[in-house]
Amino acid sequence: MATQNPINELLQKRMDRKDFLKHVAMGMAVLTGAAGVIKLFKPAQQGGTSMSYGASAYGGAKSQGR
Repeated sequence: MATQNPINELLQKRMDRKDFLKHVAMGMAVLTGAAGVIKLFKPAQQGGTSMSYGASAYGGAKSQGR
């Protein structure tokens, strides 16, 4: 696989704690950024019920007679 070579090179590279933490931080930034981009392009759900504040009557269901 083409992705194994850069990973192996990174794992074999000698680095101190500072360099290691930089690599970990960049990896986490890439992963969280990728998740955000996926959520951005994911289509929004249509319809359904809203479970937000004020979506239902206070204290239970609304009565039709009052």
